[in-house]
Amino acid sequence: MAYCMYAVMMADRTVIHNSSTIRVTVDLHEDALFEFPCSADSDDSTPVSYRWYHVDEETEEQIAVRIIPGELTVTDNGSLIIQLAKNHAEGWGKFHGRYICRASNSYSEAVRDAVIHVKNYIPPGQSIR
Repeated sequence: MAYCMYAVMMADRTVIHNSSTIRVTVDLHEDALFEFPCSADSDDSTPVSYRWYHVDEETEEQIAVRIIPGELTVTDNGSLIIQLAKNHAEGWGKFHGRYICRASNSYSEAVRDAVIHVKNYIPPGQSIR
């Protein structure tokens, strides 16, 4: 008599190591470098992929982060790195706001938020009241 055994594998959930929101405050033209980690685990058969999004303040639309050499990078382990020199024309106004990291495998997703608050930043088209 032959026996066939079928193993039912349950996919592990994607788990972000620290899911608390990261908050930083910076002056508009400050020279600074921020690294926002987004490391996650899953089982070996379903590797984790990372995507970062910048949230539009008005529409709440999540726009995929584009790499800007020397300023904005996403590392292989999921970290978002933003670096700005003091003399940058737009300053941190270009990068202020909320970012979302989505770590996922084929079965589940986990998220982590990062927020950059720029002191004394006035968005274009708005005035001081």
